[in-house]
Amino acid sequence: MYQDHGHMQVEAFSDADWVMSLMNHKSTTGYFVFLGGNLISWKSKKQDVVARSNAEAKYRTMAQTTCELIWVRQILEIEFSNTYPMKLWCDNEAAMHIASNPIYRKRTKHVEVDCHFIREKVQQNLISTSDVKAGDQLAVLLTKALNGVRSDFICNKLGMINIYALA
Repeated sequence: MYQDHGHMQVEAFSDADWVMSLMNHKSTTGYFVFLGGNLISWKSKKQDVVARSNAEAKYRTMAQTTCELIWVRQILEIEFSNTYPMKLWCDNEAAMHIASNPIYRKRTKHVEVDCHFIREKVQQNLISTSDVKAGDQLAVLLTKALNGVRSDFICNKLGMINIYALA
């Protein structure tokens, strides 16, 4: 059930595991997109390449999430006149630094296309990156195994209701 939270802000939580797959060492991308505080889009998928660092895995996820945010904005363009940038939450400071730092770094050459893409969207004021504490990261539900208490907490934050629970 969607609720009126008093705003129409578009925001997303993005997360990735790093080398959690023992079969091929590929990371998993996961994100949730919210409109006005209501969940409207989500995805969990193996990345196409093996990431060389946790920051790279998270940055690739940020790029995928940015694509989804741009798509949501294009769909809502007729009704959407919000002048605020869409917020992209990530729990990796290194990945957020890469997104906001316009200086080319030799160590990030392998993610250069994603770097330019996200930086361009930040400079155009379409998105803004924000740090989220690991304990408040919602997208972890899509990338890592969680215990029941943590899973229930995140599902509650997502606005999910167990229809089989006793009322």
